[in-house]
This record gives sequence, structure tokens and C-alpha cells, in this order.
Amino acid sequence: MRSPEIRERFLNFFERRGHHRLPSASLVAYDDPTVLFTVAGMVPLQPFFRGTSTPPAPRVTTCQKCLRTADLESVGDGSHHTFFEMLGNFSFGDYFKEGAITLAMELLTADFELAGDRLWPSIHPDDAEALDIWTRVVGVPREKVSMLEDNFWGPAGPSGPCGFDSEIYWDWGAPCSCGRGDCRPDTECGGDRWTEVWNLVFPEFEQDEGGRRTPLPEKGIDTGMGLERMAAVMQGVRSNYQTDLFLPIVAGFESRSSAAVDAATRSRALNVLADHARCSSLLIADGVLPGNESRGYVLRRIIRRAAVHGRRIGLRGGLSAGVADVVAVMGDAYPELVQHRTLIETTVRDEEEAFARTLSEGSERLEQLLERSGARLSGDDAFRLHDTFGFPIELTVELAAERGVEVDIDGYRAAMAAQRARSRPAARGAGFAQVPQLAPTTFVGYDALETDAEVRWVGAGPLQVVIEPSPFYAEAGGQVGDRGTLEWDGGSATVVDSQFFPGTEIRGVALAAPAPALAVGVRVRARVDPSWRWRAARHHSATHLLHRALREVLGDSVVQRGSLVRPDYTTFDFSFPRALTGDEVRAVQHRVNEAIRDDLQRSVDLLPIAAARQSGAVALFGEKYGETVRVVDFGGWARELCGGTHVERTGNIGAAIVVSESSIGQGIRRIEMVAGEAAEKQWTENAAELSAAARALRARPEEVGERVAALQLQVKRLQRELEEARRRGAGGGGGAAAAVEEIAGIPLAYLLLDQPGRDAVQGATDTVYAEQLQGNGVVIVLGLDAVAVKAGGVATAGGVDAGALARAAAEVTGGHGGGRSDFASGGVKDPSRREAAVDAVRRALRERAA
Repeated sequence: MRSPEIRERFLNFFERRGHHRLPSASLVAYDDPTVLFTVAGMVPLQPFFRGTSTPPAPRVTTCQKCLRTADLESVGDGSHHTFFEMLGNFSFGDYFKEGAITLAMELLTADFELAGDRLWPSIHPDDAEALDIWTRVVGVPREKVSMLEDNFWGPAGPSGPCGFDSEIYWDWGAPCSCGRGDCRPDTECGGDRWTEVWNLVFPEFEQDEGGRRTPLPEKGIDTGMGLERMAAVMQGVRSNYQTDLFLPIVAGFESRSSAAVDAATRSRALNVLADHARCSSLLIADGVLPGNESRGYVLRRIIRRAAVHGRRIGLRGGLSAGVADVVAVMGDAYPELVQHRTLIETTVRDEEEAFARTLSEGSERLEQLLERSGARLSGDDAFRLHDTFGFPIELTVELAAERGVEVDIDGYRAAMAAQRARSRPAARGAGFAQVPQLAPTTFVGYDALETDAEVRWVGAGPLQVVIEPSPFYAEAGGQVGDRGTLEWDGGSATVVDSQFFPGTEIRGVALAAPAPALAVGVRVRARVDPSWRWRAARHHSATHLLHRALREVLGDSVVQRGSLVRPDYTTFDFSFPRALTGDEVRAVQHRVNEAIRDDLQRSVDLLPIAAARQSGAVALFGEKYGETVRVVDFGGWARELCGGTHVERTGNIGAAIVVSESSIGQGIRRIEMVAGEAAEKQWTENAAELSAAARALRARPEEVGERVAALQLQVKRLQRELEEARRRGAGGGGGAAAAVEEIAGIPLAYLLLDQPGRDAVQGATDTVYAEQLQGNGVVIVLGLDAVAVKAGGVATAGGVDAGALARAAAEVTGGHGGGRSDFASGGVKDPSRREAAVDAVRRALRERAA
């Protein structure tokens, strides 16, 4: 049975038994700040278990995209993955253990036609209820039920729902790779006879970060079947990588590999590449980009780890060449892969190219370290390679082994742990830890800016009050929350923000000052500040027009990556590989204002997510959407999924101005734009500045650009003449003024140059190095604000590092420096300390010789 059929049979089985099918949530765990990614099928459903959100039905089934990196080093071994698909069925206060167990066995034995005698359950020793169901109801012999202390399922993060669980194992039959003929699941032999195919979790407790457990409002069911493992069982293969989920991707990488390596190394590398191609593709499709922090760092590490394995097998085309195979295998199940294929390929390729440059720089430094390390490279050196150059420890170990050098892995791990401890931020206050146990807030703010309401909850923290209903828009989709007032008999309070409590549909408001008179049950008049709301609405509607204009001018490869909508300005982030030209920016701005002048009518529809996408509505990349979505359309021209507030017609925006266009990261551009009153203010300020510039240049306003361009050319010419004069001065007198001495057999020339500028200092360094030392020894030149060091000949042969010397000299003056072993530079903060800096270089050379 092929994997698409397994996936569909599972979901259809539970749909026929009263379960509501939900689409997969994003890999980004939006509603759970304790985890970076969706690590299990129940993560997006935790608000339903906690009772803070209402499920669409008491029974639900999903095929959820999941990602785990805890076993990253084991990926490629046959059963471990980063990305995987988890099939699951869930109950929220409906059926419990007996329903979950009997449904599972019915699916496995009837629909999947697996032999019941080869399915072995395990339970927690204290779970007498589950034991009774397995033996009395299902009829499994008592001796086939394994007792495992591990059959307690903790929360997905530091806190969350938890409870006993029961696992179902598939018996591949004897013999087992452990060497025993009678092993069982509870033997935990680590062999290959037993594959866990399904975990039935019985959530009945809520565990907080301190480990305390309280009963959930209602008992539930949370099950997880790994599609990759079940595909292996159904297709009769021991390795998940031999299933139809991986084989085409593995085959593609194999066809592009050329290095002659042993079979085990090749197989492991190909498996890792296939896994990491799937993982990186799905992460990017869900809005994650390579970076140095959080989710971006995980993606960067996965792409770079794949590059290391690709290097081992002589891979052509890199990981990015495998994206097409991933899309071919998984695109039907996950259309976002098809939609964002170009972005995925470009992002992976750019990261691979950046890593190639990193490897070039890091390899040079590694060679220097290996030359002087003897038989063992210290953990600190290996860590510095990783920290400074992003050099993977796997590659350091591999290259060191080629030279017969061992790497101190324990020391590396200790240095890494120390860095994590240093960088770990102090624990922040609880903030939103106190989440009210209330029904979702009724939002009436689309139709009214004020309403009568009742206080339902009062607490401490960023959000102090919950009212029902609420006209205040809660921050979402990039649009900031509303401001306004609450008024009641005898008092009033200023609302300065409105937000959702994380993981809920409960809207809370923040007050400018405590209001002791507000208590549960108090009737209030809630009023939104109309100026704040309508100025924000103009900017939000303008971003929709901007998005459409960008796609018209630059092409459909433009994908929104985020936005910030405020009353005074908006920013719009989008994927694009280069800076926009001036003509492109003007064309985009013109198209936005043309749509404003067309006075397009706004319409709003509530549609199922699939129907909304089919209608041409554009979704915010990486945003979380429910089953039913709000579609905002302006005249059939700009159509997006959006829950924000908007103008009735585009003419209400007035006008829009693109203020700036810039890069905010690899392949991501940002446009800042102002609309309405803010655009008028921008025009007024721009006109005033232009008039002032025209007066200063004694020119008409339309001549300012030409005059400024001419002045820039004049300044550049004068700068070139000045630098040339400085170089001539350094070349003519610098060499004669340089003092030369010998320290430990190494010629040292030093010069104090009484002029500023890095170019002058480096020019003098080159002159002294060539004319006085003939390329043999060390030169240090210190100007008024810069230092340069050059080393060669006997100096570099003796292990002298120009980078270390420049660093030592610069630090004496209060600056910083560094660079390559043959040339380095830095800054001089205190010129009066330059003689002391030369002394520091002398000491370093003597210590080197000693």
C-alpha cells in the first residue's frame, strides 16, 4: 500500500466514525511559546484539551506536519527523521481509552489488514484500566501486553496536557538483531524486531512548568501514528528510507553523486540528504528562513549539515537540486510546496552558496590549527571554528581525521554548553501565564466602534481586563491592537492595547493605569478611538494594494513574509533576491495610487480555506489559518485572506507613498509605506526639505538632483586626489621613517603615521613591507585611527599570526583588530598609546620564540 493511500485510508476511517477532518497546521508552533516547532499532532490542538478554545467537533482527525531535532545525529539510520507526518485521532471529552484502543485495532486489522497476532501492545504498569481493555475487550493474551514505565506521555513542552499512553508494536519476527530469539517490546533490546507503529495517549492531566498536575476539564484522546513507519510496515521494508516517501528523493541524490565511498557512508549520506531536503522544503514553505537565531538557526543547521554529507559523496547541484523531487513526492499532500517551489530552491541554494564561502574561510583557519595542534585539536579551537566561521563539528572531525588528528569532542561540547549558558536570557515574567478560563470573545468591531459590554475577567499582567463582547481589534496579522476607552458609572479607563491571550480566541485589553473599580460583572461602554482605527485601516488596505502591485511589477514569485500595520506607517516584507531599481519602486507606487484613484469597492466573504485558495485569495506566508477564513477583496484586483480592519473603498485611503526599500535578511526585502494623513505629512516634509536644499544650492527645485550629482562627482574626484597624495607621502617618506629591528630572528619594521585613514595606513604597510623588508618579516603601521600588520617569509614560517598581532596592538589603544595570518588590520582609539602597541607586538614575537 502506497503512502498516499495509507494517509487517506486513515483519515477516511475516522471520518466515517464521526471525526471531523482538520488540515495540517503549520510546522511553526504559533500557539505554544514553549516549543519552536510542531513536534506532535496534538500541539496545535492543545487549546481544545485545555478548554481555552472550542474544537470544531468533539472528535477530530488530522495528518499533521511535525519536526523534531532532538535525535538529529541519528537521522539517516533507517527510522529517525527531522520532518515526519503524524496521523492522529483525537477526542475532546467524548470517548476515552476503550474507544481509542478498539478503533486502533479495527483500523490496523480490518482496513490495513495487518495480522493481529503480530501486533503487541504496551501500557504503563499502573494503568489497570488499559490492561483490562486490551485483555478483556480486545482479547489480547495477558502475556503479550508489555509493561513499560515509559508509557507516560509528558507535555509537548515544559507544560501542557499529559497522561498514560499505550503503544502498539509490529513484530517483524525472529531473529532480532539483538541476537535473542525471545525478545519482546518490554525487553527494550534496541534491536530491529519491533517497530512502534501507533501511540495512544490518554490526556487527563494538565502539567505546569513546576511538574504539578491538575485534572483537565475533560478527559481526551490523542493518538499518533508515524506515516513513515507505517509505510515501512505496509510496504514490507525495514528502513523508512526504502518506502515510496523517500525512494525517489534518495534516487535523485544518488544520480548526482560521484565520490567513491563505502556503501554504508553513501547510504547514510543519501538518507540524510533526502530527510533534510524534505525538512528544509517544508520549513521554508511554512515561512521559516535561514538565520542565526531560533527557527532560522535550526533551518540553517539542517541545510549546512546536508552540505557536509553532500560533500562526502561528491554531490552535484547540492541540496537545492533535490527540491524538485520533494515537490513531486509530497506536492499533492502539501500544495504549499508547489506554490513556493521557486522560493524554496532559491533559499536553499543561497544558503548553500553562503556556506561554501564559510567553508573556504574556515578551512584556511582549520589548516593553521591542525599544523600546530599535534595529535589532538582542542575542544576550544573546534568550538571557535564553529562559533566564528559556522564550521560544522562533523566537518572538523572529518578533515582532522584525514590528517591523523583527533578532535576533543567532549571539550567542544563543554564550550558549546558554556556559550548557551552565557547567551540564555534571564527568565522573563509570567506575562501571559495567567490565561482566563473563558469562552472565546465575541468581536463586534467590524461593524461597530462602540458597544455595551460586561467585564468577564480582571487580572494582573500585560492584559488586565476581558469584556464580552468587544469592539477592540486584537493585534493579529501584523495589525496593531486598537486603543480607546472603557466607561462605567462613576469612572473610566484608557485602553492602550488589545491582544489575544496566546493559544486562545480570548481578547484582552491593556489599560493605561490600574482601575480598581473594574470587577467581574461591571457593565461598561467600550469605545474604540476612531482616529486610531481608521488610520490603521487605511494602512492595512494599502498593504493589500502594495502586495498586488509588487506581484504585477516583479512577478508572482513575490511572497509576503510579514507586515506591521500601524496608524502612522506600514512595513511590508517580501521574498525577492535583489534590491528593487528606482524604476520598479516608482512603478509599484504608481500602481498602488492608481488602485486608490479607481476607488475599488471592498467585499468580505467567509469561506472554507480550500475554497478561498481556489478563488485566488492570497495567504500571508506562514500565517496560521482556521478551517473557515475571511477573504477581503478590493474590486476583484487585490484578494487576500485577512482578519484585519479595512476601508470601505480604496479611495478612502487618499494616497500612498513608498518611503524606503531595503534588505532585512537573505532574500527578504522590506518596503516602508505611508498612507492617508501620514502620506500628506510625508509630502509636506519632503517639499520643505527640497525647497531648503534648492535655496542652499541656489537652484530651482527641479535642478536639485542634477546639482547634487555634480557635487558628488566633485567630492569623489577630490577624495581620490587626496588619497593619492597621502599614498605618495606614505610611499616617499614612510619607508625612510620606518624603524627596523630583529626579534628572535624575525625582522620587525614599525611606523607611526601621523594621518588618519585606513587606506593610508595599508598603503604605507605595503610600501615598507616591499621596499624595506623585501617581503621577509613583520611590518606594523599605526596611523591616527587605524593599524595594519603584514607578515611573510620567516615570520609566517615560524607561526607568526598577523591577525593576533593586529588584535594585540589595537587592544592596547582601546580598539579592535584581527584578520588573516599574513595580513590584518584594526582600529586605533587612543593614538597616544601607539608606542605601547608596538611594545605589545615585540612581546608577542618574543613569547612566540620562547
